[in-house]
Amino acid sequence: MKSSFAVLFGAIAAAGLVTTVLAANPDQVQQLINTRQCEGCILTGAVLYSYDLSAANLKEANLTSAALQGSNLNYAILTNSKLEKANLGLVKLREADLSGANLAGASLLGADLTDANLTGANLQGAVLEGADLRRADLRGANLQKANLLKARMAGVKLEGAILKGARMPDGREAK
Repeated sequence: MKSSFAVLFGAIAAAGLVTTVLAANPDQVQQLINTRQCEGCILTGAVLYSYDLSAANLKEANLTSAALQGSNLNYAILTNSKLEKANLGLVKLREADLSGANLAGASLLGADLTDANLTGANLQGAVLEGADLRRADLRGANLQKANLLKARMAGVKLEGAILKGARMPDGREAK
């Protein structure tokens, strides 16, 4: 009986039907709130609506599926951070460093990314509708299938960016 259960569980795991659940470390959430220093922290699924986290150091932090809607992350360091499927709607990210960050499937609806560094960032499938990207550096970024409808993009650097299938500010689809 034991061996057949192990075989069944192994087959289910191999099929990708079992996932590892990571949750935000409460001590690290409190550390971020108190000190704004949380390099490499695990903040998966953290709920931090409307917090002032300006100039926070979140380099290489895992913020997958985190809810940061309305928070202030101006000047924050998010280099190589994981922000897949994060809710960053209306977040202030002016002059933030998001170089190399993974924002695949993230919602940045109406976010302020003025002068942000997004070089080499993965924004595949991200929602940037109505976002302010003026003077942002998106060189080498992956914007495939991203929604940029009504985004403000004056002065954006897009050299080497992948835009295939992206919905551009004027509504057309990039080829």
